[in-house]
Amino acid sequence: MQEYNMVQKFAYILIILDGAALLLSGLVLWKPVQFSLLTILFGGYDTVRYIHFLCMNIMVLFIIIHLVMVLLVPRALLSMIRGH
Repeated sequence: MQEYNMVQKFAYILIILDGAALLLSGLVLWKPVQFSLLTILFGGYDTVRYIHFLCMNIMVLFIIIHLVMVLLVPRALLSMIRGH
């Protein structure tokens, strides 16, 4: 079984929290009146726009880093696909 180091654990916890923040901020951007409590909790509509943009940048950076790592170590991709 794969053991993850502290940096990997932190990164995956961060990306899960980032995904939750993206979902919630996206709901506020989509329907700010219906999700008015969330709008208030996030600090207003304009603040939600910045939070959503920041979280999206974190998600894109996470994906880019993973793609670069696969390019640097291509056999890791084969291991992931095969399950070994």
